Order: sequence, then structure tokens, then C-alpha cells
Amino acid sequence: MKNFGNSVDHLFRFLLVGGISTIVNYVVFLILFEKCGQQYQVASVCGFLTGVAVGFPLNKKWTYKVNFNNKSCYFCRYGIIYFISLLVNLYVLKFLVKNIGIDARIANCISIIVTTIINFIGTKFWAFRV
Repeated sequence: MKNFGNSVDHLFRFLLVGGISTIVNYVVFLILFEKCGQQYQVASVCGFLTGVAVGFPLNKKWTYKVNFNNKSCYFCRYGIIYFISLLVNLYVLKFLVKNIGIDARIANCISIIVTTIINFIGTKFWAFRV
């Protein structure tokens, strides 16, 4: 039962950190897409990477409370999870915009929701394995 409690605590913390990272991600996306005229895919990648840069240290130190031994292992695993997540994000985004005709701003929100699930499972059970 202790593992379930840890999972709930990790999920709560992950969602809180994810909320912060998502806000950063989406603000960067909107600025690049609406104010700078970047293509929605480019704006999405930049926002995504900025969100990852904010989320990694917070997840490592606060969500999963991982000690700093073998830092590169955590970073590499985290990077792999988020690279896969980025590919899924871009696929979902393109599918929603091109095939269904959803506005890129809304499609980006939907793709963020999809990738959040991948990110939590990947970080909890592989990247930080706590």
C-alpha cells in the first residue's frame, strides 16, 4: 500500500510541476506562433523544449526527490522519454490541424494532454525509477 501512496504523491507533484511546465510551454508557443509568426510546429517544439528545461530540475529534486548520484543517467533517460513525447506531440498536433481542421492553439493543448500521460509513466517507471 505504501507504493500506491508514493504513486499518488508522485502524480500530484508531477501534475503540479507539469502545470508550471505546461504554462511555460504554452506561453512560449503562443508568443512564437502569434507574435513572431512562426509555424505552429516550430513554435510547438520551442515551447515543448522550454517546458522540459523547466520540468527536469523540478521533477528530479521535488517530484521524485532523486539524489544526485549518476546525474547523466537520469538526464539521458528523461531526455529519451521527452524525445518520444515530442514526436508524439508533433504527430498529434499535425493530425489534429491537418486532418481534423482544429485550430493550432487548441490542437497544441490537446497534444500536451496526450504527452503528459506518456511523460508521467516514463518518468515514474523508467527515468527516475523510484
